[in-house]
Amino acid sequence: MTRLPLSLSAGALLAGLSLLASTPAAAATPKFCPQIFLPVCAVAPNGVNETYGNSCMARVAHARILAPGRCLGPICFFVVEQVCARIPGHRPQTYSNLCLAEVAHATLIHKGPCK
Repeated sequence: MTRLPLSLSAGALLAGLSLLASTPAAAATPKFCPQIFLPVCAVAPNGVNETYGNSCMARVAHARILAPGRCLGPICFFVVEQVCARIPGHRPQTYSNLCLAEVAHATLIHKGPCK
């Protein structure tokens, strides 16, 4: 059993870091993410919107971040709180609300209509 130097293991604990190695390829090149819960909504490589614990975890999973916070869809209520969002390869577009933008896999640019 290999032991880490006390300063290294204690430092990792104090920093709240964890090793993410979900696939063999990831195990070869480990990625450290803080264990801070700041959820983001992101579209996973399989095309499904998922809520990740933070933006680092989403990037490690090769997901494209759509907006801060939990994912709102797939069923959206018609509440008008316009947001400006963009689907990659397209121009920014005004959506009636963040939920509709997330369902369209559009990345939030800002709250309010696009200018």
